[in-house]
Amino acid sequence: MMNLFKKVYRLNKRAYEEYKSKDLVHPKTGISQRELTRLQNYPPFTEGKVDVFGKPFYFTDAAGFLHSLDEIFADEIYKFTADKEDPYIIDCGANIGLSILYFKKLYPKSKIVGFEPDDNTFKILQKNTLEFSGSVTIHKEAVWTEDTVLTFFSEGSLAGSTVVDFSNKNDTNRVNAIDFKKYLNQKIDFLKIDIEGAENQLIFDIEDHLIHVDKLFLEYHGIVDEKQNLGDILKLLTDNSFEYYIRLAGETICYPFCGEKPSTFNQQLNILCYRKK
Repeated sequence: MMNLFKKVYRLNKRAYEEYKSKDLVHPKTGISQRELTRLQNYPPFTEGKVDVFGKPFYFTDAAGFLHSLDEIFADEIYKFTADKEDPYIIDCGANIGLSILYFKKLYPKSKIVGFEPDDNTFKILQKNTLEFSGSVTIHKEAVWTEDTVLTFFSEGSLAGSTVVDFSNKNDTNRVNAIDFKKYLNQKIDFLKIDIEGAENQLIFDIEDHLIHVDKLFLEYHGIVDEKQNLGDILKLLTDNSFEYYIRLAGETICYPFCGEKPSTFNQQLNILCYRKK
């Protein structure tokens, strides 16, 4: 009988430890296994809230949130070193603010300017960056080659664009766009450009201002039925004294030799640009 009691005790103890372990927060992503499981079963394109590093964080789409959480916090694609404790960072395509949260954890005294044109996403971004008021400034604008108004295709997660309707929802609205060059007349320690295809035009317009940028993260999107210009972009970067490292951001074609045609992007790449020391 005693052996039976011991066996039951061990089983109960193991079950309790497994139960409690679900509440342990992952040291890099800041969420627990319990929250991860909940979000994996969350309805798509539905707003919600999750605790990240012990604080509430709001999202527009759980799948998009988890993808960004892995990319930004687990893989640390934006990790960089700065020569001061308060680097100046510009975040183009700030989305719901996970990148800004990462930058503030990396450099708590950093000064950040963020741009996000999608109206609903911007409202979430406001809530998620409220605690950084004073050191983070956000704008509900698209970065562009001139001050104008553009058509914006809203997708509801990570792929809102002024260039392509990735979701085929035909959910459009008009957004203010600013001449981005006016923000590039001082030293920028880190510039992030993830603007879903618009970088193909913007990067050439700001070339003369890249001298002020120390490190540049550029997500490149090759758009179907448009001329590929990756080679031109890479030449521009080397002409402006950048070295670069390329990582695959998303698999868009599995069998390019078999006539496979993606719906939107023929390439999606992360280009990490830095200056040789």
